[in-house]
Amino acid sequence: MHMTNGRYLALATLVLALAGCQSPPADRPLTSEVPEPPGFAPPPETCQAAAARFGLGLRVSPLLIEEMRQRAGARMARTVLPADSPDPAQDATRLNIQVEAAGRVVGAYCG
Repeated sequence: MHMTNGRYLALATLVLALAGCQSPPADRPLTSEVPEPPGFAPPPETCQAAAARFGLGLRVSPLLIEEMRQRAGARMARTVLPADSPDPAQDATRLNIQVEAAGRVVGAYCG
């Protein structure tokens, strides 16, 4: 089996044609500089009602409400009666402090 020059030429042409059909990967950077990783927004403040339970049984006051709000990490706080129906406009960053008619804190929840 002896190949002629024509066969070598045809084989070389075929190899070069196939090599030309390959494309570079899409994620290959065009420059040597690496872009910075994407920045992420800080997570929204969340309310942790368990941290406000220290106020249970205490007489409600503006100072106590503020201390409970801060400890819970809530953006805002409000007082509600235990019998009040839940507000349809839920807010995960709001602390709801349940206060009985005598003015004592009986519960706290977020929403």
